[in-house]
This record gives sequence, structure tokens and C-alpha cells, in this order.
Amino acid sequence: MPPGLAVGRRAMLVSLAFTSMVAAAQPAGKAADVHFIWMGGNDCPPCVVWRAQELPKLEKTQVFRDIQFSYVVKAIRSAVPPRVFLPDAVKPLKERLDVANAGRSGSPQAAIVVNGEVFDYFFGARSAEDIEQMLIAARLGTPYPRARCLQLDATNARRCAVSR
Repeated sequence: MPPGLAVGRRAMLVSLAFTSMVAAAQPAGKAADVHFIWMGGNDCPPCVVWRAQELPKLEKTQVFRDIQFSYVVKAIRSAVPPRVFLPDAVKPLKERLDVANAGRSGSPQAAIVVNGEVFDYFFGARSAEDIEQMLIAARLGTPYPRARCLQLDATNARRCAVSR
């Protein structure tokens, strides 16, 4: 077999394998159900700045229009608020958010929930561009741009105890 044909055949097999992995992660033609939950309040300067500067940029993106977004008012000194204070769309996720949060206070905190399961949980403000790339990857099943955290460390919110 000519060397060029062998290389082309290998490239095609690698491409097919990658396509199969992506297809296995997400049904063909069906994007994941993504819910982005942002938790913070007016007692948190980074939260106020994020809402004023980054959220408007994020709202202009296509992926933001394709997902569900919930804003949860949360004081800096609290963990995930009690169910009664959560928006209706977030109430069914309360237990999953509590596990991911590990009882940590501090703000802002955010969760990306994919098909009803916590996909990434993070502490601190991120740029609209970073979040947009995270949401696109979560929605389409493409490589995620950073390490994902499924549960914060119970003793240090800046560390992740369970990651992917």
C-alpha cells in the first residue's frame, strides 16, 4: 500500500474514533439540556461587578439563549440557600447543589448542570468569554476548556475534592 494511502487511512480511522466518542457522549443532533446557575448577592463586590459587566456580555451569546439560566440571591456568608429561597427551576436541584457545594460559604458560586446532574461547580467570578466556552462544551459534548469540579473541598472552597 502506498505510504500516502496508509497515512490517509489512519487519519480517517482516528477521525471516526473521535466522532464515535463525541456521538456516544451526546446523541446525534441533540444538544444537552444545560442549566447555568449563578449564586451571589449585593453584599459581594465581585458578584455585583460580574452582574453589571459580564452577565450582559454573556446574555448576548447564542449559547446563553440556548440554555436555562437562574440567578440565586445568596449572601456571602451562606452556602446554597434553603429551598424556599430558590427559584422554582433550581428547587429540584437543591440536594445536588448541596453535595457539590460541600457546605461552603462565600460568593460567587456557580453550577453548570447538564441533563439534571452537576457537571461543574465553581467558586469565584469568571469572564463571559470563559463561561461561554464552558457552556458550549457542556451543551455540545465537546472537550471542556478546564478541569471540572463535581464537589468543592469541605475545608477549602478554592480546592476541588472531586473532579473530572
